[in-house]
Amino acid sequence: MLQAGLAALYKFGGVGLAFLVLVVLARRMTPVEFGLYSVGYSIANIAWAIGTLGQPVSAVRFWPTLAERYGTDVANFVLRRGLLLVTLGSALIFALGLVAAMIGAGPFANVPLVIATAAFSVALAYSQYLCFALRARGLLSWSMVPRDLIWRGGVIVIAFFMDSLSGLGGLWLTTAVLAVATLAQLVRLVTLPPTIWTNRTLPPREEIEAMRYAQWGLYAGAISRHFLQQASTVVVALVLGPVEAGAFFAAQRLGNLMSLTLLSTNQVSSPLLAADWHAGRKDEVQSLAFAMALLATVASLGMFALFVLFGPWILTLFDSSYTSAYAALLLLAIGQLVSAACGSNANLLNLAGQERPLLRITVISGLLNPLMTAGGAMLGGLTGAALGTALAIILWNVLSVRLCKARLGIRIMAPDDIRNAGAVLRDVLRKRRNRKTAKKD
Repeated sequence: MLQAGLAALYKFGGVGLAFLVLVVLARRMTPVEFGLYSVGYSIANIAWAIGTLGQPVSAVRFWPTLAERYGTDVANFVLRRGLLLVTLGSALIFALGLVAAMIGAGPFANVPLVIATAAFSVALAYSQYLCFALRARGLLSWSMVPRDLIWRGGVIVIAFFMDSLSGLGGLWLTTAVLAVATLAQLVRLVTLPPTIWTNRTLPPREEIEAMRYAQWGLYAGAISRHFLQQASTVVVALVLGPVEAGAFFAAQRLGNLMSLTLLSTNQVSSPLLAADWHAGRKDEVQSLAFAMALLATVASLGMFALFVLFGPWILTLFDSSYTSAYAALLLLAIGQLVSAACGSNANLLNLAGQERPLLRITVISGLLNPLMTAGGAMLGGLTGAALGTALAIILWNVLSVRLCKARLGIRIMAPDDIRNAGAVLRDVLRKRRNRKTAKKD
């Protein structure tokens, strides 16, 4: 739980910096240019999921389990394999970006923007994988600080001293600073003893086969989830234009800030949940999943209240015309509030080997998202688009929670846990302390 608190501290610092990044960039761009930036940013956040080939979740799912069964040298096979696959996937993404730029027509007419988006996708792919890989090795600060704090802080400092920026310039700036922060993480991972290259002992064949079997479900699930989260801005741009896309992007990014506590707790809890589940400690999985969901919900409620009270003013920090997105902001925030209350449902299902049933839910929700967003945009503008996006997110979370209960017997927000929240939290802390003491002895 101490690590959860530290992770939350890093993430809350990242919340402030993420907000400032958007404000600083928006104020140095025209609404049209910020709209173009938002489209490139959203596409890159879909593309990196393709480029990682499902390896971030594989790292936190398989490394702790193999380390507990066979030791660190054997478990490092997961990280070594993952790094090679991410390199292959990133090369593929960049090559596809170059092909799209060569087409240079329709959605790819802005060739420089397409190339910048491809480069940003590669940087994000490496960054995401290294965050999860370092977290699996227990390096919380190295996992979170370079991406959540250094990257965003660097973009703010550089952009602050610039008079103006285009959407293209904003993409290249975010890419360059992220690349520097990610390089530091890469060096740390490959030099961390025992290094992933020195002892290349392989896990038993059945363990490798289990990884290969799970990989494609994890991969497709990651792509579908990010499509679910990021496609809305692209859809709004196609239906309503880049100016409206910029306003929607600002509202969505603000709403997504509510999910950062959940993301930070996921980074801490994923290795713990994996180890507990595969060791058969189901009661501890139930308690830990509830504790993480409760922490995320409380933090999200506070941020939702902030949006209700000060949402219009916050939106004007980007551009005075963005007050029109206030209703959209509240709808998107409600979707994120439901997501926080549903907790680490996807992580838990992936870690427990239920990635394929989860994939079916994610694909259904991912396909409905652009359809509902587009329909809402045509009928109700920004507010209608936000309603469609929020409903798709809520649908995905509700179905995932039901799947957790049906397949794993885990209820993220069980009534008994809610009634005895204080006792459950104290029990989680006590067991974690006892576990650490036992390891030291």
